[in-house]
Amino acid sequence: MLTDEEVFRGCLKNDRKAQATFYQRYKSRFFGVCWRYANNKEDAEDIFQEALIKVFKHIKEVRDAKDLSAWVRRIIVNTAINHYRKKVTFDDVENLSDEVLLPFDTHDEILNQLTSKELMEVLNTVLAELPNGARIVFNMYVMEGYTHPEIAAQLQIAEGTSKSQLFFAKKYIQEKLKKKGFNVMNSVKMNHI
Repeated sequence: MLTDEEVFRGCLKNDRKAQATFYQRYKSRFFGVCWRYANNKEDAEDIFQEALIKVFKHIKEVRDAKDLSAWVRRIIVNTAINHYRKKVTFDDVENLSDEVLLPFDTHDEILNQLTSKELMEVLNTVLAELPNGARIVFNMYVMEGYTHPEIAAQLQIAEGTSKSQLFFAKKYIQEKLKKKGFNVMNSVKMNHI
């Protein structure tokens, strides 16, 4: 079995065995990132394949094997964002239900009754139901840690649009989780998933 360092060095040399090992070793971790941004599994697979091509083409930009995972994640997130950038519409998000929901702006706490796997299954299902714009802003802000000014610049939208899309996404997710029987606490932290 190849070490991460050996896989990295092999990929630098375009070694097919190292690339296959890289794919097998990291697919589940990085495919999950693609799936959060995608409308469906096929889109997630397309994003993943496109990102892998970029990874193998530009891997020489990585200085050390220990930096590889973070670099690959950045490539995947940017590929996912670019995949939807031209398709995204930032629909009017004012037509939300009148139900008063608990705020969860601080991201302090994750749903304690769920394991990470259960949370990801439920969250991926709910995220896939969101409109593209709200899903992308939610992922960028909550999951990836982008700020509203960074999201606005990346997506070429107003900062207020980013904020309203995030508000809509959070409210929508909270409503869906409540309907699925999950007791949503005063706040939900999802940026460590």
